[in-house]
Amino acid sequence: MIQVGQFQVIPILRIVAPGAILDAGDGQELLLPGKQIPSGAEVGDLVRVFVYTDSDDRPIATTDTPLATAGEFAAMEVMSVGRFGAFVFMGLAKDLLVPYRQMRQPLRTGEKPVVHVLMDEQSKRLTGTTYYEKYLKDADTELAAGEEVDVLVADQTSLGFKVIVNQQFRGMVYHNELVSKIVPGQKLTGWVKTIREDGKLDITLRRPGVDEFVYAADLIMRKLNQMGGRLQLHDKSSPDEIRSALGISKRTFKAAVGNLMKEGKVSTDAQGIFLR
Repeated sequence: MIQVGQFQVIPILRIVAPGAILDAGDGQELLLPGKQIPSGAEVGDLVRVFVYTDSDDRPIATTDTPLATAGEFAAMEVMSVGRFGAFVFMGLAKDLLVPYRQMRQPLRTGEKPVVHVLMDEQSKRLTGTTYYEKYLKDADTELAAGEEVDVLVADQTSLGFKVIVNQQFRGMVYHNELVSKIVPGQKLTGWVKTIREDGKLDITLRRPGVDEFVYAADLIMRKLNQMGGRLQLHDKSSPDEIRSALGISKRTFKAAVGNLMKEGKVSTDAQGIFLR
């Protein structure tokens, strides 16, 4: 059976001029365009394809990988805005429509909002919505404190960042849990810090069991190497400057720099820190 919006493994029934005809079962057939046919594929071979609809709303197969399948979330760039809504790039030849009624706020070309991919049961088309929160659920017994999870950064708030955990759950990363600057749409690895009574997850980006100052020292060394051996941060830098650059508190920064100086790895001057 054809499942629009999902990956399927389907045998090649025959190969014709436009491409490969796939046997989707129940007498249904799918076209895999010629440029999409894997090299060396023959009749009878199984191919893994993603199914969506073409410009005439007919199901069609592709070996390209979308940013998200039906039911999933991803940051997608707005390619154009027109009469019916915004078209966002989902990794396929055909862009995904986010209708105006499915926008939390007007979208503009070049933006990369977090989009939830939906299957419209009436039209059998894939569509998108930026009302992603209504499709998330409370945490359940599958998760435990300290567990490693996949994190998709969704929105910034005064407290931190709303995140989507494991493509299913509502989560929050507070400012004091940041280890570096993050932005909406970014994919990260995190750890469950707390499962709250309301079912939401507090997420940390610090690996449990790693000493805070050891982690900060490693972060500073990595940053120094990335920046050519010098960072314009010092004792007189404001807490906001340090947090913006490194995602750590000024207290942690000073302690970590002190340890690195004792180890002979860095020195400081009026301009900041530099590698020795």
